[in-house]
Amino acid sequence: MTTARIRSAILSFALPVAWASGASAQPAVKSLEDLKALGAARTVTVVDDRSNQFQGTIADASESRLVLRTLGRMREFQAADVREVRVRKDDSLKNGAVIGAAVGGGLTSLAFLDNECHDDPACYKAVVVYAGLGALAGAAIDALIHGTTVLYHAPPRSDRLLTLAPMTGAGRRGIAVMVRF
Repeated sequence: MTTARIRSAILSFALPVAWASGASAQPAVKSLEDLKALGAARTVTVVDDRSNQFQGTIADASESRLVLRTLGRMREFQAADVREVRVRKDDSLKNGAVIGAAVGGGLTSLAFLDNECHDDPACYKAVVVYAGLGALAGAAIDALIHGTTVLYHAPPRSDRLLTLAPMTGAGRRGIAVMVRF
């Protein structure tokens, strides 16, 4: 019976955690045209084929091109020139504060397991103070977390190349063949 309770407790904790982490994941788009839905709502970073990075909002997108609004100017990218499009992860400070308050206040409330703390107002004040400190620490940690999510990644390009070039010279004629793979 004890093993069944332990399994139940583990599952009741693990399932919501797994569900929440999967729900926050943002799937990557398959084409540039799918980025049109973002519009001016989110700032994105476009990385071109030369590894240059441009930040702005998406003004227009199609299968063949992407138009980015950067500092009031429009910058157009051909689909072949776009390596990836990233967006900054939004992480609210609120969830860090709530988790920090729960940890700080929760750990301090363990003092109530001692029978002497039930009627002592200092114990109640300590729970409030440490919950507040935990909230500040949680919000500070969330403020330091920066990251990006790749929304679009260009399909891999083939580096294979076949080049034919005429060769002419003093009495010679031919074709040079170069294969790169």
